[in-house]
Amino acid sequence: MYRAMIIDDEEIVRNGIKNLIDWEREDFEICAEGKDGKDGLAKILSTQPDLVLIDIKMPGMGGIDVIRAAREQNFEGQFVILTGYSEFEFAKSAISLGVKEYLLKPIDEDELLDIVRQIRKELTEKEEADQWHINNEEKAKKELMRRMLLNLEPREELAGELERYHIDISADIFCVALVLDKDAANGEGEEFWGKANELLSGMSSGVKSFLLDGKMVLVGKGMDYKKWIPSLIRANERVLRKFGSDFVISVGHNVTRWYDLCYSYEFARYLMENEFLFSKNKVISMDSISRERKDGKKITAEYLMMLLEIGDLDGIVEAIGQYRQYCVDHLLKEKDVKVQIMYDLMTVKTKIEKKYGSGKAATDITGAIQKMMDVKELDQLLELYVHILQEICRSIGASDSETVIKRMYYYMENNYEKDLKLETIAKLFNYNSAYLGKIFRKEIGESFNNVLDTIRITNAKRLLAQTDYKVYQISEMVGYANIDYFYLKFKKYVGISPKEYKKNLSNQGTETEEIPKEEPKA
Repeated sequence: MYRAMIIDDEEIVRNGIKNLIDWEREDFEICAEGKDGKDGLAKILSTQPDLVLIDIKMPGMGGIDVIRAAREQNFEGQFVILTGYSEFEFAKSAISLGVKEYLLKPIDEDELLDIVRQIRKELTEKEEADQWHINNEEKAKKELMRRMLLNLEPREELAGELERYHIDISADIFCVALVLDKDAANGEGEEFWGKANELLSGMSSGVKSFLLDGKMVLVGKGMDYKKWIPSLIRANERVLRKFGSDFVISVGHNVTRWYDLCYSYEFARYLMENEFLFSKNKVISMDSISRERKDGKKITAEYLMMLLEIGDLDGIVEAIGQYRQYCVDHLLKEKDVKVQIMYDLMTVKTKIEKKYGSGKAATDITGAIQKMMDVKELDQLLELYVHILQEICRSIGASDSETVIKRMYYYMENNYEKDLKLETIAKLFNYNSAYLGKIFRKEIGESFNNVLDTIRITNAKRLLAQTDYKVYQISEMVGYANIDYFYLKFKKYVGISPKEYKKNLSNQGTETEEIPKEEPKA
């Protein structure tokens, strides 16, 4: 609704104009009345009406003086002069001051209505035209930002456009954030915009937003990404409380020059592409990667099979935890992780069916794989992975002594570098240690300690032959913390010291054959 004002020193005239037409039906409200020129000018400047109906002849400050003073102070509203016949020629001269129309007193209802409707039409057209220019200028600004972030044009051309659109780029630091709504991947829909407006509410005026490739891009001027993250988290929590779902947000690194924003955007986009790996982070940043990076390990199907056969439920959890770190360390894509898991599970399934029969593994591996393929977050995927592996482990559990000892031997072969003790392994297999030691000797033909020493010395020979590690390093790598004890055991099983063994290999001057692993005698 537009705003109108009446200035006349006669109250009866003001009331007459207010009641002459239905102002509200014409989309106007009377926002103020001026009882003389001075009072009217003050109210024009304070209320900024769209239309002013003003009498020319008033005591003190006349209508023409009020109009001139208002124009000098940049008032842009429309004026309609109210005048008697005697001032008619004088009123016409006021057109030079931007007076729209003039009405002769007494004012005719139809004439007033025609003028008000004409002014309303012009105001509406101007408003639409202004909005059109604003929208198109806003589009042009966003297109400029898009070209800047994608580094599509020379810096000089971009700088010229920034100046043309009066975009202030003076700051010591910049960075870019990307916002993705998984429920509206194209950045469309009423709910998306509701969530977006909630996120942006209260955001710093230095943040500009626009859509690019289905994501909302936030360009922060004067924003350090580390200080920005807490406010992004709070805003996203508001979104979650209000809408029941939130955004995925990634933040690029800081840059100190506006024309380097493309690098911050590229890094934020890269992080967003790896959202599968970092879903537990409220905002994904370069800090997310550094926090997550540890010593991961790729887990083979053979290693998983070993864990399954020895019944090591905790070992399965540990192994998949290491695999998670491996995924993060190598920034693996969602597809690659799922393909690897699917391959390993199918390999395990084939081995189990071959070794134990198709009915032994009651777990529906194929169904589990399908369920995992639908998961969109790494941690959820690996939770399912652990669950299915543990179910397989339980389904193939065997209690006969021969199977238990084979599983035990397999465990020793793959963990010889650890501080292995019969008591520890007995707990792992839920056996009494004394009883386990007896059946181990019966099945293998040697004591637990002798077999463990044999495995360790066999691997020590392999390392001495195939690597450049120092003897003390190899001692630790095969499970002997005390190097003197290692020398003693090595000489007992090989007949010479580790150094002599390595020296003999060097003197032979031929390729050393790979030392085979010992197999259980049972």
